[in-house]
Amino acid sequence: MSIAIRQIWIIKLPTIDTKKSATILFNRKFPTVEKRAKLTNGTGYTPVPQASHVLQLLVREISQAYNASQFIPGRDGCDLPIQKPIHKICTDEGILWPVVALEKNGLLLCCLPLVEGTTQISDLTSIPVINIPSISLGMSLLETLAEYLKVTKQELPNRLLELPAFINEAAPFGLVRDGSVDNICARLLNKPCTLSKSHKLPAWRSASYKGKTSLQVCVLEHISASQCAQETWQDSSQIYGEVTCKAEFEGCGPDITLSISNQGDGLNIPQDMLIVHPCVQRADWHEHEETDGSVRNAPRRIRFSPPLEHFTLCHYTAKRLLELPIFGVYHMKPEQTKASITVQLKLSDQIKNNFELCELHIPFYTRPQISNFEGAPTQGSLSLSNNKKELIWNIGQKFNSKDQQVSLAASVTFSSSDQGLPAPSVQDAFCRGNNSYAKLNFRIQEFTHSGCCIDPKSIQVSPSTKFKLSLTREYSSADYKIWNSGGEALTTKAVDTV
Repeated sequence: MSIAIRQIWIIKLPTIDTKKSATILFNRKFPTVEKRAKLTNGTGYTPVPQASHVLQLLVREISQAYNASQFIPGRDGCDLPIQKPIHKICTDEGILWPVVALEKNGLLLCCLPLVEGTTQISDLTSIPVINIPSISLGMSLLETLAEYLKVTKQELPNRLLELPAFINEAAPFGLVRDGSVDNICARLLNKPCTLSKSHKLPAWRSASYKGKTSLQVCVLEHISASQCAQETWQDSSQIYGEVTCKAEFEGCGPDITLSISNQGDGLNIPQDMLIVHPCVQRADWHEHEETDGSVRNAPRRIRFSPPLEHFTLCHYTAKRLLELPIFGVYHMKPEQTKASITVQLKLSDQIKNNFELCELHIPFYTRPQISNFEGAPTQGSLSLSNNKKELIWNIGQKFNSKDQQVSLAASVTFSSSDQGLPAPSVQDAFCRGNNSYAKLNFRIQEFTHSGCCIDPKSIQVSPSTKFKLSLTREYSSADYKIWNSGGEALTTKAVDTV
């Protein structure tokens, strides 16, 4: 089975508050792979249209920035199987499948892997995509390109000029061979290898490091929650996170051992699942049952040989959350040209009362633009977003009252005519009438809700050497919604007990 990529597209997506159209920043076709696709598929071969023709097809079928209020049966039908991030693009000459897509940093990155032996299959969605390695490699290539293009607007044009040479190293002739940005850039710069002949570098570490030795480990924890102050609705939440690492050591690369525990500040919630990076050589984890029936996790000891670049050592989840970090009650009463709002927020005693960011966003995407607003928050300030579709309450760096509660009473007035901005998501399109939500954005440094942390005394490096150690933690909200208590909510209904 051939593992290759037929074509790559990189599209610049318009922002929500502008009416600009999407544009293609980069397009790369691999003629040798395209010729192979034509020979192997025969009459079932579907040619790839010109970039200008395929642009709207890709944006309409894949991008979340496209107008979600327009119903397209071939895209939005509830009977369609979901294979995201794999999509099927219908053209005038046939079907392009599988189109792998990644939307990141305002860019839509797409590629079309070569898949052989599917011309006789009528239902392409019935194919187990996990058995097609070119799809996995295509996704890996898109992640690599997204990381390479994660630069400022001023630097992006230069990166696009260097992109052909970068792809020639990452996927020569469409054959994906390397997914490390640092390795590819090192080969492009012709960095010399300073190791002696007795030492050998692994294939994934094609360049050596020379400089000050250091180890940076960061625990990034996120929470998604959906709550509604109704007896018929059940609040839901999920805590998940990752441990990222950047190891700079001279030589062929050390073996590093460290312990991930949940004995820090927070609720000490055991991790339910841990997915490690391929560089991990060993990971130990044992659950201990206490006499009172509770479960305590012993620290998980991980040994790994790190690559040169900044990488994610592991992902974890913690599902045994009993109390939300911030409990909220949101009530919105709509009128024809106005809406009255009341919000109450209470911070849990288990959460560190020191925020780097704490804001509440109240969107009105299905209503006309806000022409005027009045509000009386117990603390913080109230403002309007640039597109005049969101009310933003900046709560501040901490909850100042003794009971750690804050509240807001506000009213908004809408203009007489809408400016035509589309709802950015399906959830925002659902928000009509009493259906609405408030989204809480917060970030706390040097804290994790689950208590996940790295024990500095457990870190061992072989061969032994002195190094600068940096350990950081961060806890932030990912998708934290409080639904209107007077409307319907997109969450899980509570099951009635018999």
